[in-house]
Amino acid sequence: MELLTVPELCEYIGTLKVAELKEHIKAFNERLPFSSHIRLSGNKPELAQRLIEAVVAASTVSRHYNEMLIVMMPLGLSHWLGDVARMRRASQQYMHMYGHSPGTGPAGTSGTRPASGTQTGGTNGGAAYVAGTSRLPTDTSLSSPASSRSTPTLAQGSLKQLHFWPSPFYEVKEFVSSIVQVPEAPPPSGRRQVGMSFTLSAQQVELLLHTPSTYQLRLFCTTFEHFMASVSPPKQAAPVEFPHTSEARINDRSLGVSLKGNKKHVGRVAPPNLNRLGHLHLQPNRLNRVELSYANAPMRYTMVIALCKVTSAEQLTEQLKLKQYRSKESVIEKMRQQAQDDDIVTGASTLKLTCPLTYVRLVTPCRANTCDHIQCFDALSFYSMNEQSPQWQCPVCSQDIKSEDLRLDGYVEDILRRVPAHLDAVLVESDGSWHSADDQYHSGSPILQEPSSVQPDTQDMLDTPEDTPEPGGETISLTPASHAMAPKTEIATPPAVQSPAGRTWLPDNATLYLSQLDVDGSAQVDCTPPTPLPPPDVIDLTFSSDDDS
Repeated sequence: MELLTVPELCEYIGTLKVAELKEHIKAFNERLPFSSHIRLSGNKPELAQRLIEAVVAASTVSRHYNEMLIVMMPLGLSHWLGDVARMRRASQQYMHMYGHSPGTGPAGTSGTRPASGTQTGGTNGGAAYVAGTSRLPTDTSLSSPASSRSTPTLAQGSLKQLHFWPSPFYEVKEFVSSIVQVPEAPPPSGRRQVGMSFTLSAQQVELLLHTPSTYQLRLFCTTFEHFMASVSPPKQAAPVEFPHTSEARINDRSLGVSLKGNKKHVGRVAPPNLNRLGHLHLQPNRLNRVELSYANAPMRYTMVIALCKVTSAEQLTEQLKLKQYRSKESVIEKMRQQAQDDDIVTGASTLKLTCPLTYVRLVTPCRANTCDHIQCFDALSFYSMNEQSPQWQCPVCSQDIKSEDLRLDGYVEDILRRVPAHLDAVLVESDGSWHSADDQYHSGSPILQEPSSVQPDTQDMLDTPEDTPEPGGETISLTPASHAMAPKTEIATPPAVQSPAGRTWLPDNATLYLSQLDVDGSAQVDCTPPTPLPPPDVIDLTFSSDDDS
């Protein structure tokens, strides 16, 4: 009895009928105190799956495994073993006489299964145990009893070839379950349910317990067609896609997350975090079970569980600030080039300083480098929306964009620094200058607040030359980007004054915002002063009471 292996018991369970499966489950519940309670409801594949899970759980302790075999023997296991022994002796005699094994039917492989009535092995059977691996049995044949076709079993080697669409929010590190088929559920068939069980290694549990913000278990699902395209040449990545009406549960607890995608656009649903509500059993080798109930699924699906390294929307926003930056000067230069193009009609346009997604003031203005508009949206709001429901469309022009296309816009960021918080729009001219509707604030207005974003090491990650002329004619020479940019020292800057001759000058006590770009003090600001002019008799920089009124 000790030589009876778990795969052989799983093979035996696959021959049982519904009534026999329930008889075994009742015996487990009544006579095996170490076994978890097994539900009696469900169809044959579900009952077989639960019974196999109990067998696998008992196999971890030798004493429990022997007690379980004692309970199963009088229920039909001893009779089945006798049939197996006779079939093997007959097969050996056939091999001795004819030099090859008998036919290649379901009983023609090693570990033959005895016939049980008219049922053939593998047809409408329960779950199959993956021999030689640490993975638990999963539902691999869950076709409807009314169907004459058997659901193909997915080879475990497909796990090494399976890959999904890339996402900036997660990276699949390893799969922790077998691949499970989700059969069709056309509208007349009603609601169906499939499940799979898995255990975690000590190393996986360590990652999930101590770094939950970095590592998560996620449930992936895609259509069988996309799955086959992923594991077969030319191996196209599969989108994440669940049956349109579906609900996932982990250890009999609902995940509480919507899996509804878009019928017209695939890949519009994120793989859910199985421990988002803390219902995952985070102990090594302890059973976890995932169930997917679904309806209105005219096609087959496959699902699998993966350990993923995740990146949050906040982390992506910080990466955008540091690595994907477009300077104010490069934006102005491109606007001027477009203004000189005779084929492009340019003029003043309204730039909203609120995000089109949340309708609140922009904090980290960004846009895609593939978009032609100057209007920006907030990076954190955009990432947060796509983290929940990956649309990846520009909220301004609705064209498809990628995370790597986004750029922090230094031009709009500079405007936000020069206008008060209550101002929600400015007018932008074709030459890059801007002003408020009442002309109170404009391109030359003093800076009112420091930027909310972190300035990158270089002025522009894209196309800004080392020495870029400012709109006012001054040239700022940047030191090499090998040194990190030090904090800015802010000193009050009075507004420029127009002289009678039309020249712009600054008072004697005027200073500039200087960025200490080099620790050795090598930062230089090359400002060519205007030709000295005789100062006017009186310069009044104050506002009169009439102006205030």
